[in-house]
Amino acid sequence: MADALEMNLCGRILLGVRRHGLSDPRRVAVLARAVVAVVDRQYPDGRPSLLALEPLITEQLVLLEAALMERKMRQALGSDSPTASLAASVTEEAPPPEAPEKRTLRKRTLKGKGHTVVAKSMDEKLKEGRQPVQELLQKDCVDLGLIDRKQAQRLIRGMLGKRPEDAEQEIVEQLRQILQDQVKGIIRQLKGGPWAKPQAQEEIRQDISHARSVKSLLMLTRQVIKERREWEHKHGKGGLLGGLLGGRRRGLG
Repeated sequence: MADALEMNLCGRILLGVRRHGLSDPRRVAVLARAVVAVVDRQYPDGRPSLLALEPLITEQLVLLEAALMERKMRQALGSDSPTASLAASVTEEAPPPEAPEKRTLRKRTLKGKGHTVVAKSMDEKLKEGRQPVQELLQKDCVDLGLIDRKQAQRLIRGMLGKRPEDAEQEIVEQLRQILQDQVKGIIRQLKGGPWAKPQAQEEIRQDISHARSVKSLLMLTRQVIKERREWEHKHGKGGLLGGLLGGRRRGLG
């Protein structure tokens, strides 16, 4: 049978979580028991009065609301990673949330604690999701000579307002074509070079066509540079310090 604290929490949680698409009393009870567990861990020798517990309870309820909001945003982004806040395991039992609305950055100061809980907006989440690919474009792709800085900036601008996975796939399609063209240029320049045989040329073409991420294309680019350098070293050719095309940039590897 639920004790007074759990009953109190059930009522407060039910009032707060309905707007997040959660209204099942059984699931509300699960969330309430999660908060009770936090209280019991904090006070293993016995709970103080509800008045004394109020700052801790308020903190946990704010964290719970932030977790539910984060779960909505995660599902909108197609991510299945668990929430790293209170009741991470139990919030997964909640039904699918309503369609997320565009949110602004929200801050709430916890009563008596001086802490601030920040629920990031959808724009912030999308921006963070695009950041790793943008860094690869600005650094690795430029250093290897796959693209220049102007091309990198143009590709980054094209990512704005898009889901990270959609933006990356559009970029991958463009980088695949760029790498294919550069390999063709090397073959013409070196009269075949490391890919003199038609079979070798078809294999590298297939490898590039099957790349599905910027990272996999960078791996292929490094392999192309490595094979070119080895061929040039073996045949006494120049261009060992270049990138893909051997003259404009310092390649890696």
